Amino acid sequence: MVDQPHNRSGSSVPSHKKGGNNRLKRFSTFWVGCSLFAAFGLASFVLGIGFRKPVVSNIDEVDSKRRIMIKRNVDKSNAGAREEALLSFERVGSHFLNMAPAPDEKPEFVLPGSATQKRKAEGGSGITVPAGFPVVASDAPVDPAVMERGKATFAICSACHGLEGEGMYHLNKTGPPLAGSEWVTGPVANLIAIQFRGLSGPIEVNGETYNPVAPMAALPLDNDSIAAVLTYIRNSFGNQASPVTPEQVEAMRGELGKPMLSPADLLPPTAAAGSN
Repeated sequence: MVDQPHNRSGSSVPSHKKGGNNRLKRFSTFWVGCSLFAAFGLASFVLGIGFRKPVVSNIDEVDSKRRIMIKRNVDKSNAGAREEALLSFERVGSHFLNMAPAPDEKPEFVLPGSATQKRKAEGGSGITVPAGFPVVASDAPVDPAVMERGKATFAICSACHGLEGEGMYHLNKTGPPLAGSEWVTGPVANLIAIQFRGLSGPIEVNGETYNPVAPMAALPLDNDSIAAVLTYIRNSFGNQASPVTPEQVEAMRGELGKPMLSPADLLPPTAAAGSN
């Protein structure tokens, strides 16, 4: 009889077969693995739901509040701007609609020997100062509020005459100087008529001739605005003269719609104070 080999534990069962075909162990190992897999999947699912919640950023919240505040401030500052713009366009439009059409009297369009040419050679249509034109004393006080309003309106004029009334002719050959100008401190009727009719052609200021490349256009302003801006230029840049009143502007409304003025149409700068 041949003896069976013994393993170290003293068992007669081969070591490679011991437990190798243990079905119970394999069965339990399988279900333990399935349980662990299921537990891991369930944990992942639960954690996934928890981490899926949106993260609230403090920076986003601050930016959102800031944007809301900026929009509120912009809306507040722009309140009524649309209505004001519509009213402004309505005033300007009604002014132009009420203006009488004026013939174009540019020198290149005037026929030699025509009535227009003869009239311009004789001094143009001139300025009509109505009887009873209001007279303001040369030393009449100037209202600071009127000066402030005139300064704001002068922003339009400064594009051609300079911020300090120094004139822009030396830069772009537009407006002659207003500072120290005898036309500015001269008859008020001249300045009002120019606002209503515009001015074209070379003009002499303090002995120097200026010939702007474009005529000065009439400005569609109300009586108070015209009076304020003329008062401002007559009492700024070293100038000193009587203020201009809305009543004086109203008295010259007859000039509105007439042809553009030339310097020959204006009253002499040294005209008597009665024309101021």
